[in-house]
Amino acid sequence: MCGIGGFQLSGYSGFSAEKLLRDLQTAQQHRGPDGQGIWICDRARTGLCHSRLAIVDTTSLGAQPMCTSDGRFAITFNGEIYNWKEIRNKLESNGIDFRSHSDTEVILQGYRQWGTDVLKKLQGMFAFAIWDHQEKTLFCARDRIGKKPFVYAQTSQGFFFASEISALKKVADCAGIDMSVDESALAAMLLHNLRHVPDPNTVYRGMKRLRAGHAILVHNGRVSRSWRYWQPTAMSGPSTPAKLRTILEEAVALRMRADVPVGALLSGGVDSSAIVAMMQRNTEHPVRTYALGLNKDDEDLVRARLMAKYLGTCHKEYYFDAAEQWGVMNALITRHGEPIMLLPLVHTYTLCRAIREDGIKVVLSGNGADELFYGYTGHTRTLRLSRWLDQIAPVQSFLKPLRNTGIGWISAPPGERKAAFYESITRRTWKKCLDDDAVVNLKNVTAEEMRYWGRLCPSTHYIDESNFIGLMLENTHSVTTAADLPPMEASVEMRAPFLDQEILSFALGTPAHLKIPDTRNPNWLKAILREAVRDLLPETLLNAPKRGFGYGIQERDVLLDSWKKNVDMVLNDFPDIVPFSPQKIRKLWQLANQRRAGDWALIARLLAIGLWYREAW
Repeated sequence: MCGIGGFQLSGYSGFSAEKLLRDLQTAQQHRGPDGQGIWICDRARTGLCHSRLAIVDTTSLGAQPMCTSDGRFAITFNGEIYNWKEIRNKLESNGIDFRSHSDTEVILQGYRQWGTDVLKKLQGMFAFAIWDHQEKTLFCARDRIGKKPFVYAQTSQGFFFASEISALKKVADCAGIDMSVDESALAAMLLHNLRHVPDPNTVYRGMKRLRAGHAILVHNGRVSRSWRYWQPTAMSGPSTPAKLRTILEEAVALRMRADVPVGALLSGGVDSSAIVAMMQRNTEHPVRTYALGLNKDDEDLVRARLMAKYLGTCHKEYYFDAAEQWGVMNALITRHGEPIMLLPLVHTYTLCRAIREDGIKVVLSGNGADELFYGYTGHTRTLRLSRWLDQIAPVQSFLKPLRNTGIGWISAPPGERKAAFYESITRRTWKKCLDDDAVVNLKNVTAEEMRYWGRLCPSTHYIDESNFIGLMLENTHSVTTAADLPPMEASVEMRAPFLDQEILSFALGTPAHLKIPDTRNPNWLKAILREAVRDLLPETLLNAPKRGFGYGIQERDVLLDSWKKNVDMVLNDFPDIVPFSPQKIRKLWQLANQRRAGDWALIARLLAIGLWYREAW
């Protein structure tokens, strides 16, 4: 787990290549405090840098950037390849020798052997760039779900990349990166469930994110090829609890591979409790577990204590500190380089900082289970709607006259319905806080991207389409970003077994009725997962109502109480930036204060935008 960066120039430049790489590296040192490295070749037209968090092969042989012995290939890599031992065995059987015991070298030699097809063999989380000196190309890729970030800029100078926006900002002037605000991308984070700027856009016009499951080739400083290497596929055969249990146990075991101690987040919910129980079965020592809540009576902490005692883990708990965590929220937005708003990001950082101080570099979490196995209470409504849409499918062609109405999205074809829904609510949401002209003229980049992912969903049922888009785009702030931004700020690696590609394939092939057998019972969600891990949890926890991470710390309460003075300062004096209407925002906040009721999610996102703008400009 690391910070990566680099460039390939389209011509010769007047700036110092070494200084640019050092600036990228320094800006991301929190991602990898264990080692720093840079590599430059081809008359300084190509360069790579790396900040290392040493997890696998912690010796100097695992340092990066890493080159092959013949000097043809060089790599900078962020992430973990969990099946690296199996891939290495295949490569060794083909006569390839290894100098290290790192997964990095396995990627490098795998690329030599299989070219870009190496991506099909990797099981893990990754973002990397490989330079091929013979072909004069830079090969860049991101894992299937987008667990590891990859941000890049294509300019007149060439191609530049890093793990974080904030790192590219440091070199924006010499690289010639357009730092003007992409107003449509910024406005996108205000819509419905979004709390972030959705990929592949960033808040800056000159920066993009590489989509999850995609790769690019760069030649002469220009992107010469871009493609999606991953096809979401449903696992064949019947979906049974026993089959899921086998896959999940393997995913947990793979993610316990490390040359450093491994701990776990434990909320007392089904997801994290099952992960910890399987971890405990894979080790002779008590697993070190960590939890956070509002206070010692928080239900999350009560459940976590119960599970920790049940398993015999070495357990620690921490509490919400409003004053301190206001500073953490500011710091995370600054580090992210653009607005993002989710209180659990703050909780996760607080835990990961304590975990790092406790001598742990790697933790496992339950991220992704709710998206894959339908664990949110709102999923019961979505399933009822999905079944209704299935019933009216034969007459869908007669619904086209509704296309431009508020319910017109129901006439959209499978794969495009969620995009159409977002289009239907866009202006209604934007009218609350944007200038009137912006409401009419801004582009709906969210809907465009939802169509892209929706058409890739292997199921035609709306609930499956909705949740697949949620996983890949809509909820990334709480799934993949939450597993990267806060832990890496604390120099900790977070691994999520539920995001394993085999579990994803299993979930895509599991009918909704096996996940939600009774829409009238919102306390029995993720049914097939609960059945798969039934023997691992006490009945009281297995049957307990759903509580999200940090449920006891409600956003409304924080905004109106412990953070209120700070929120007043930001929203009552909101910066006069396009496309926002400071007057509308002040009114929105004042009415929320007066009535003690309001659109808290929208208010929180506007707060994040205000905080980002104050720091960025």
